Amino acid sequence: MINQPIAEVCIELSKSELDWCQSHAEEIVEYYGGNGSKGSGTYNHNKISSNLVGVKSEVAATKWVREQTKNIRIEEHFKYFKEKGLKGDIQARGKVLEVKGLRPHQWDKFKRMIPPRQLRYCVKNKSIVIWSITKGDCETSEVVLKGWNYAWEVQHHGEPIRTICDNIWLREDSLMRPMTTLVAEIMSDIPVNQPKE
Repeated sequence: MINQPIAEVCIELSKSELDWCQSHAEEIVEYYGGNGSKGSGTYNHNKISSNLVGVKSEVAATKWVREQTKNIRIEEHFKYFKEKGLKGDIQARGKVLEVKGLRPHQWDKFKRMIPPRQLRYCVKNKSIVIWSITKGDCETSEVVLKGWNYAWEVQHHGEPIRTICDNIWLREDSLMRPMTTLVAEIMSDIPVNQPKE
């Protein structure tokens, strides 16, 4: 058990950042078939509000990492969703970051979940998963980064659960790492040990 105190981070997005999030969410929805369509196939729904939760979370995570780690290379892969083969939503110093967002009212019930197929890719890429909450609108500028985990921890400690799709659920709050420890991980050159398959 990790059992560390939870230290979440609140990020305020600017008007220009929110405007970008809105246009990017609209672009994603159109690319995958339009509002209300099946979408990319992972979650079987395609709505601007749902995509806004994800995009706002990705922008907020990037903003926070950039503020905390000066002069490092950050690649914003989420901006290039049409390109295949990019690893993670963000790369910081070569570390692969995957951002998973929920609406605030969903957090207590669902918290940390990743679809099994996506989780396999995350584990293969040695991804770090950042958990976040925000509303699916552009009136709300606040995004809360709740904590983070190595993808292998979700695989190792998670349990199967069905919501709107199949997920692997990291149920225990005590297993989520505080945001305050993520900078040291990004800046570290020591590879993370993970359990053997």
